[in-house]
Amino acid sequence: MIQTYKIEDFPSNNNIDNLFAIERFEDITWPIDLTWPHKHNFYQIIWVTDGTPTYTIDYQDITIKTDTLLITSPGQIHLSKSLKKIKGYCISFTEEFLLTHQMLDSVFELTFLEDSFSKPYLCLNDGAKEELTAIIGPIIKELNREVKVPLIINGLVLVLLNRIQRLMNQTHPMLSNAYHVLIHKKFKKLIEQYYSNESDLHFYADKLGISPNYLNRIVKNLKGKTAGIMIRERGLTEAKRMLVYCNLPIGDISERLGFKDFSYFSRQFKKQEGISPAEYRRMMYKKYL
Repeated sequence: MIQTYKIEDFPSNNNIDNLFAIERFEDITWPIDLTWPHKHNFYQIIWVTDGTPTYTIDYQDITIKTDTLLITSPGQIHLSKSLKKIKGYCISFTEEFLLTHQMLDSVFELTFLEDSFSKPYLCLNDGAKEELTAIIGPIIKELNREVKVPLIINGLVLVLLNRIQRLMNQTHPMLSNAYHVLIHKKFKKLIEQYYSNESDLHFYADKLGISPNYLNRIVKNLKGKTAGIMIRERGLTEAKRMLVYCNLPIGDISERLGFKDFSYFSRQFKKQEGISPAEYRRMMYKKYL
């Protein structure tokens, strides 16, 4: 079973109610029993200011260059072997922290937090570095006060995240229709909740109060893929995790993830990964275990 860590498992004085923390990466206090790989139940943004670590997120190997943001979402699997020489910032927060003083829609518009499955990093130019530094400085200053004001920190963090969203939009252009962005965000939340039980697009469209065709059009315009593919991809991502870290037979994994037809599961998996589930399991055992 893969260990899931909470923010409080990484002790820090720069912590707000175990919902938010920011620390220089080189000053992080790691859990005594830290195991790799592991998961977090919180969002994390790592700004690497010095070093070139290799980081693996959900079995996607990423070589991080200096002045790169690495973004992870709750539930993703982390694996790294070269963290000792990294310098930078580590910003950790929960969705609960964001929603404490903000409207739900304003948080939902931060689509980059959920796109870490496909776009987990962002390279920063000099202008972007200056812009983000100008926000991080006041956050740390407020955290160092004898009496911290969570409302101020929450507001500054939301400004920081919106700046990152703008940088992401410049790097990965998308439609600016705020309603479509909101629908897409809600759709992704529903997928996280129901992907192992529901694959019918009508189910998700009903939950969102729109037609399946309209949902499909929104997703296609924003992501370049159909809504049905998004649902299947989420299930296959979980399948990859289970193939490596569960000893269940592949047929049981297929059934648990809502693929009633094992041959269909195998075809879809091979279509995405280029190899069968059994071949993937053998390959990943050799590589990571």
